[in-house]
Amino acid sequence: MTTDITIPPIDLPFPISQKNPLQDQLYPATLEWARRFQLVTTEAAAERLRRYRLELCSYYAPALDSRPALQLLTDWITWAVVLEDQIDEATAGLRPDRLAPVLDDFRAILRGDAGIQPSSIPAMAALTDLWQRTAPGSGAQWRQRFYDHLSEQFRAELRASIHRATHTPMDIATCIELRAKTGWVTLVHDLQHHIHQIWLPDTVYCSTSYQTLLWSTADIVMWTNDLFSHTREAAFGELNNLAIALQVQRDLTSQQAVDHVHTMIADRVEDFLKASQELPDLVRSLQLPPDVARAAEDCLTHMRTLLRGSHDWHMSCERYHHGPDIAANLHTLDDVLGIAQDTTDAHSEDAPQKEKGEAR
Repeated sequence: MTTDITIPPIDLPFPISQKNPLQDQLYPATLEWARRFQLVTTEAAAERLRRYRLELCSYYAPALDSRPALQLLTDWITWAVVLEDQIDEATAGLRPDRLAPVLDDFRAILRGDAGIQPSSIPAMAALTDLWQRTAPGSGAQWRQRFYDHLSEQFRAELRASIHRATHTPMDIATCIELRAKTGWVTLVHDLQHHIHQIWLPDTVYCSTSYQTLLWSTADIVMWTNDLFSHTREAAFGELNNLAIALQVQRDLTSQQAVDHVHTMIADRVEDFLKASQELPDLVRSLQLPPDVARAAEDCLTHMRTLLRGSHDWHMSCERYHHGPDIAANLHTLDDVLGIAQDTTDAHSEDAPQKEKGEAR
């Protein structure tokens, strides 16, 4: 059973997203790339990917005139979205024992560990390709930040998987922590720096002001996602959703939970705006050179673009528009992680519950 909700308008005081002139070229090329690495193997899976409107990733870099750089960004986000679906909707998210070693292999690829063998697992082969296209054009410090963020993402995905597998509801604090880390926001943030060739020194990046900007961005993006996905995720018992956690922990109605998350988003927008005013003063007080001041301003611009672009993507894509019943879409999920469902396994009873829309 689902309850209709109304999502109040979210006020973001930033200009509406602009279309990149290269936008129309992105989806066909990304679909070809996804097919080449078998992230997409059927027409049904291709249609699923089309509904996501991933060409709107160009919102995150509207003025970028480099097709390879913009394509790299779109391909990374495509990989992340396919992986997220595997964990959230397919059986991978119910098998932390099998998911953990796969995530460790992802880390090994990003570290460039010696002795890594080419993999036939689609997600690993695709990640290897992405990293080979990304690493040579980046500095060691950027690669470390990127690795740290992705490694933390994998750790949070595993924690959420353990909650699903054990049917353990999330308390609100845990959900807030995991939402910020499981939404690929830091991935996009880091890739914006990479494709624009911006480097922010630790004296600014590690400051309270900048970290507030980064994590308030993550919260706003992911809590907005939780509003748009609430009806669908509540129907099949998803736990990693702030509105659902509030609804369960505080015994709220669906609409009350949605309204509460909306208020929390508004508060985080205020945090972002306050930190954005503090950042230039910080740079001046540290007496940093003009190029650092320009980099800080560019980074702030890109975070504003990320916030607005994510919001406008949610308003435009069809990812959450096909109703709460996901049974018709599960057949479009290929096993890109090599964690195929074992019908004799003790956890196999969980998957049909998701298909029937039953809460776990």
